[in-house]
Amino acid sequence: MAEEKKELKKSPEERMEELNRQLRGYMAQIEALRAEIAAINQAIADLRLAEATLRALKELGKGKEILLPVGATAQVKAKIEGVDEVIMSIGTGISAVMSYDEAIEKIRREITALEALRRTLEEAIAELYNQIEELLERVREVGKEEAQAQ
Repeated sequence: MAEEKKELKKSPEERMEELNRQLRGYMAQIEALRAEIAAINQAIADLRLAEATLRALKELGKGKEILLPVGATAQVKAKIEGVDEVIMSIGTGISAVMSYDEAIEKIRREITALEALRRTLEEAIAELYNQIEELLERVREVGKEEAQAQ
């Protein structure tokens, strides 16, 4: 109520400027959230690729020859010794030996957590769009006031 009284004391131009500033802020927040979602999508894709690679190596089995990339355009032949043990990053540069099943489960848990985070960010974007719609309605009202004042 007090904020509405303050807003009425401002000129239509001042209110329009304030609304535009708020709109730009919401749009900047949306863009930041979209960038976070893009990073999450990339992390999910990387994890799915790791899972698919582990499954393919397990399927090929011990003793099979593969080409191992060692740089931008170079590969070397390698033999699979087995994927019963997988060295997985557990954070901040620390890795741990896990069984194949533990590694697959860890990857799946990480994907699930990232998907939940992505949904939360998408909901935040939807809420920001709702707030933008409300602001646009206020912009239209102030625009009508300005037109009537002239």
